[in-house]
Amino acid sequence: MELLGQALGLGTIGLVAGLVGAVIAALATRSQTSTLTSYVQHFAAGLIIAAATLDLLPEALHLGAGWPLIIGFVLGTAFMLALRALLNRFGHSHAHGEEHDHGHGGVQTKGATGVNLRLAIALAVVVLIDGAIIGVALSAGGAAALLIAIALSIELLFVAASTAGSTRAGGGSVGTAIGVGAFVAVMMPIGAVLGALLFAGVSAPLLIAGLAFGAAALLFTAVAELLVEAYEIKESTGTIAMAAAGFLLFLILMMLM
Repeated sequence: MELLGQALGLGTIGLVAGLVGAVIAALATRSQTSTLTSYVQHFAAGLIIAAATLDLLPEALHLGAGWPLIIGFVLGTAFMLALRALLNRFGHSHAHGEEHDHGHGGVQTKGATGVNLRLAIALAVVVLIDGAIIGVALSAGGAAALLIAIALSIELLFVAASTAGSTRAGGGSVGTAIGVGAFVAVMMPIGAVLGALLFAGVSAPLLIAGLAFGAAALLFTAVAELLVEAYEIKESTGTIAMAAAGFLLFLILMMLM
C-alpha cells in the first residue's frame, strides 16, 4: 500500500501540472489560441520524443535489449496504428476545423464541441504510459522516480495545454477545453498506480518489452499526431525551435538525475 500511495502522490504532481496547462490554454483569447497551440504542441512533441529516446529506450538497452525490445516496439507501434484506425472509423478531422465524415453513421472527431477526439485519446494513452513509467521506477526502487515524475509532469503541462488549445482553436468552449485537458491529465496518477501494481517484480524481458512498447507509443503520438496538427495550424522557425527546446529541457533534467 505504501508503494501505491507513493505512486499516486507522484502521479498527482502531473495531474496538477496538466490542469494548470489546460486552464492557461483554455483562457487564452481565440486570436492567441492558434499560435499558442502550435508552439505548445511543438514543445510537447520535443519533450515526448526525448522521453522515448533518452529515458525509455536507453533503459531497455541497459537491461539487455534483444528480442523483447523489438517485439515490444512493434507491438507498441501496432497498438497505436490500430487505435488510430479505430478512431478514424468514427471520423477524421483536420486542425482547421475541416470535417470529413467517413459515413457508416460515424461521429466526427471534431464537431461543434471543437474536440479532436483522436488526438485527445492518443495523448491520454501516452500520459497513461508516462504514469506507468513512474510506477515502474518506484517498483524498481529507483531513486530517480521523483525526478522522472517532475520531468514527465512538465511534459504533461504542455500536453494538456496542447489538448485544451486545440479544442479552443476548433471552436470549443472554455469549459470543454479544460475538461478535455483534465481528462488527459488524470491519466497520469492512474497510470502511476497501474504501473506500480503491474510491474512490481516482473522479469527483465517483460520490463524491456514494456519500456519499448511505451517508447513506440510516445514516438508515434509526437510524430503522427502532435506535429502533424501543429504544422497544419502554424509553422515557423520559432515553432520548430520550440520542439528543440522541449527536447533540450528533458535532456537537462535527465542530466540532473
